[in-house]
Amino acid sequence: MKAILIDDEKHATEVLAMKLQKLRMGVDVIAQFNQPEAALDALRHNQFDLLFLDIEMPRLNGFDLLERLDSLPFDVIFTTAYDQYAIRAFRFSALSYLLKPVQEDELREVLIRWQQRTVRQVQQAQLSLLREHYTHTGPPTKSRIALPTQEGHEIIEIADIVRCMADASYTHFFLNSGRKLLICRTLKEVEQALEPNGFVRTHHSHLINSAYLTRIVRQEGGYLLMADGAQVPVTKLKRDFLLEQIGGIERS
Repeated sequence: MKAILIDDEKHATEVLAMKLQKLRMGVDVIAQFNQPEAALDALRHNQFDLLFLDIEMPRLNGFDLLERLDSLPFDVIFTTAYDQYAIRAFRFSALSYLLKPVQEDELREVLIRWQQRTVRQVQQAQLSLLREHYTHTGPPTKSRIALPTQEGHEIIEIADIVRCMADASYTHFFLNSGRKLLICRTLKEVEQALEPNGFVRTHHSHLINSAYLTRIVRQEGGYLLMADGAQVPVTKLKRDFLLEQIGGIERS
């Protein structure tokens, strides 16, 4: 696979290129740029697979750089300093990212995931969703999320998600319309993205949108009845948590 590296810090591109070579995963770095403006011509006229792009750069940040291109026939792996809201933005948009300083094990993992994809081009809808979340500096209040499917990425309203169920390294999404989606993400990853929006991990295999919870049943070991009719298992600890969060009238 051919790659281009863009970062306003020369040390960052040099170290990343060195680590890519060291991994021996078939990544051929065809160009490195430390001035994003100078990279535009190479991005427009070279055929390549991956762009490693620093999202925060002076004069021309990663978003603005990509917006200057007429088409995006490649995929993007963003590099960024740690920020809890920025990381959540990447998860919402289902885009790949690396935290600085880039660690070899994390670089290897993101490349393996990329190689396993069936669609290897960034989509404008993902970038729009990323910018929407990334430029919000407080806790997430946005309403949409990108779900990676076999055909690409589907953008859906978070409020439409009733519940999620683990299936090994995949997760089933159940929507209020009755639709079901299967994505190649673990339930833990899904939980990290959706927890701030009222989602609760009730069981090791189940994540629910508490807005669709209709009944908390204590009998038969305890379970939750959801608006779509599903009976979802719940631990006692999470059952008590839900009761506390929702509130109610205590029995005398």
